[in-house]
Amino acid sequence: MVTSLSRTNRYTFSSLMSLLIQTEARMKEFYERIGKEISEEETRICFAQLAKHSSGRIDLMQRTRVERVMEMTLEPITDLDLTDLITRFNDIIQDRNIRPLEKAARLEKTISEVYTQTSPKIMQTSPDAGELLLELSHESLERKNQLEKYGRLL
Repeated sequence: MVTSLSRTNRYTFSSLMSLLIQTEARMKEFYERIGKEISEEETRICFAQLAKHSSGRIDLMQRTRVERVMEMTLEPITDLDLTDLITRFNDIIQDRNIRPLEKAARLEKTISEVYTQTSPKIMQTSPDAGELLLELSHESLERKNQLEKYGRLL
């Protein structure tokens, strides 16, 4: 009998932070690529700013990972399954039928969900990292809302 627990991945603090950094890096690459493809200047600037902001988020997570990994044991972080969310994130990025602004809003919503699910699990290992992820989750929802408002203005 397969239980939901069998689908749960086991992460270490470092491996989980690496997964989150890689996911944010894919968002940054998406924003940079789309920014180069869009001819409308205001939208191009919007995507450039989002890419720059994602770069800062990556730096924060990398710094947190490096600073906290020295304090952490290799104790696994359990009861966390990000498979569906990461798959959804990857599917959105690869879907060529979604307009860039809509795609960006969907990506922000999905990554916010990733950070929201991860935050309480990592909080047990590193309260600082858990708080950072909660903050990034809120930022992503704000970014999503800004993108949706911007899309309605066009």
